[in-house]
Amino acid sequence: MHLQSTVVNSSFLHKELRRLIEFKLLTPVFQPIMAVENTRIIGYEALIRGPDDSPLHKPDSLFAVARESRLLAALEFACREVSCERFAELNLPGKLFLNMSPISFTDSQYRDGVTREILQRVGLSAERLVFELTESQPLDELDLLCAASDHFQRQGFAVALDDLGAGYAGLRVWSELCPDYVKIDRHFISGIDKDPVKREFVRAILDIAHRMGHKAIAEGIETAAEFTTLVAMGVDYAQGYFIARPLAQPAVELSASLVQLSGVSARRHQDHFTRRVSEIVVDSAPVAPSTTAETLVKMFRADVRLTCVPVVDQGKPLGMVSRAEILNVFSRRFAHELYAQKPVAEFVSPLSIIVDINTDLKTVGQLISEDPQQNLSVDFIVSDNNQYVGVGKVRDLLRSITEEKLRAARHSNPLTQLPGNVPLYEWVDHLLLNKTTFVVAYCDINHFKPFNDAFGYTAGDEVIVNLGRILCEAIDSKQDFVGHVGGDDFILVFCAQNWQERCEQVLAEFARMSASLLPPDNAEFWSADRQGRRKKFGVLTLAIGAVEPDLEYCKTHHHVSQLLAEAKQAAKQEGGNSLFLSRRRQPSLVHGS
Repeated sequence: MHLQSTVVNSSFLHKELRRLIEFKLLTPVFQPIMAVENTRIIGYEALIRGPDDSPLHKPDSLFAVARESRLLAALEFACREVSCERFAELNLPGKLFLNMSPISFTDSQYRDGVTREILQRVGLSAERLVFELTESQPLDELDLLCAASDHFQRQGFAVALDDLGAGYAGLRVWSELCPDYVKIDRHFISGIDKDPVKREFVRAILDIAHRMGHKAIAEGIETAAEFTTLVAMGVDYAQGYFIARPLAQPAVELSASLVQLSGVSARRHQDHFTRRVSEIVVDSAPVAPSTTAETLVKMFRADVRLTCVPVVDQGKPLGMVSRAEILNVFSRRFAHELYAQKPVAEFVSPLSIIVDINTDLKTVGQLISEDPQQNLSVDFIVSDNNQYVGVGKVRDLLRSITEEKLRAARHSNPLTQLPGNVPLYEWVDHLLLNKTTFVVAYCDINHFKPFNDAFGYTAGDEVIVNLGRILCEAIDSKQDFVGHVGGDDFILVFCAQNWQERCEQVLAEFARMSASLLPPDNAEFWSADRQGRRKKFGVLTLAIGAVEPDLEYCKTHHHVSQLLAEAKQAAKQEGGNSLFLSRRRQPSLVHGS
């Protein structure tokens, strides 16, 4: 009887599905996807609902029955049609993200060219469509996923890899698909503000995406804390209930509060040279000061991983109780009788450290490591406006500081130890994001190669090191930046208003240094030029090409690099020790997103 009932129910659902497909009784709802930089809606993901009174109202049920009935392709075509029609009817901005199951390619109902027919009828271009492909099948179906991606990209559609990290193949699928977008699975987004492990995974995904030129979308964002954490980490696009819920008639603009929060988060966290406590804070349940010592001792004995517990009085942190310290007290004779009912406030460690959430990690590291009495097993408390937020693990702090030192070493020039291209690009992008007025100057030694060939690499290296020293002495270290981008090429980023005066100082110091390199009575030398012809050269000179980027048109360091290259060439053409300020402030070609 049960089997018969199941068959009847399955038959009914199969007929119901055919009815919904045939009469297009499917309702699309649209969830906005926002760009974090220049906060705006860049597109919408279309999600499908069945009729309210249908057993197939929920999408999970709808698509499960479609797979069982081998009607997945037919259902997806119907969903695609109603979504495109409604998207065009509402005149929604940006791109339309449509879900697509690669396995539907094997469905007998699948027909090629249907999507283009729909788009032509509703008046949408292929460039506005993004197909989201889900890597939810085992590895042996990877070929199917790649075929689907290749099929859509050849027709001019963009492709997104959905639920990255939730499937079987993960990075392998990503590398073989080379999608336009990757959507980070919501598992890694949920609670990311409290979970350092998730932050490390997402940080790695973002790093790979940015290196490969793919755009990363964090989906499933549900809280302000998750959102601000992701903004701080440099995520490109965001989606989730916190931004907007899926609606049949969605908003076409983001709320003012969301725009403001995005800007504040970017400004607060975008300094790539100063990592802050907010990056490593973790949630830890505190106890009230009136809690008995006996209760806390039981907590420590029940969980050997617990090294300390924060004591918080109505939101205000008082300090830490150390496992080692309190268990040491309770190991003495008659300790239980003497201390069991005493409040834990009496056991707060005198070495407790409370730091603000915006304190930089280097400062906290010095605070902990420079005190010889500090117990490195005791975590520190993190507060925000004197209110308890969580704790910072000393091991996480030390690891983060070590990582930052290694990162700085990896991206610095081995000769001068000055930052290289990556920190420079990050700093310029940071200034552009914050709309901070700045001047960037390219410093290049004229005829350095002939000098290097004539006097040897040791003499050439000495010149480069001395130029690095001159530049470091000329800048305002609190607000300016000097980078060594290779060979004899240096770049200065000035926020100081007297940047021209500083550049003139650099030229004067370089001229003095250069004059000392050759004998006073023989300030010329013979060497080969870049074409291999021998000719006579004089003392080394420095060309500085400068530009003040227009903050309205320059959006990334690529735009600034284009302007800077032109300014550098103009400075070199002038010859001698010269400073050239370009009048051009906008790149000749600004690509839209």
